[in-house]
Amino acid sequence: MTISDNDPRPPYLQLAEVLRREIREKRLKPGERLPSIRKLSAEYGIASQTVQNALRELRMEGLVVSQQGRAFFVRSDEGPPEGGETVSLIDRIAEVEAQMRDLRSRVAELEANAKVEGTPRS
Repeated sequence: MTISDNDPRPPYLQLAEVLRREIREKRLKPGERLPSIRKLSAEYGIASQTVQNALRELRMEGLVVSQQGRAFFVRSDEGPPEGGETVSLIDRIAEVEAQMRDLRSRVAELEANAKVEGTPRS
């Protein structure tokens, strides 16, 4: 499946559905490492942030787990109980930390650009 401009869903939800199907149909097996964000980005022609958003969806559903700085893996058990969505506190904290790092990086870049342009920031 490809990401379609004609699909009303955002690209990250389309990718999440593709990966979800691969996990449920066991094409991606429990404990298996998912392709890298860079590889998924290139394969589906979408931005790496879009891939990260899709993986966050799957993590929140309990289908994948992440190891900070390493990779995403298919959960080794069968996932959350039927009808339930579980997210561990550790995963939530890791997500908030990742978002904070991203925001810090963006602010630093904006501040650096402002200094180069000579525009004072208050």
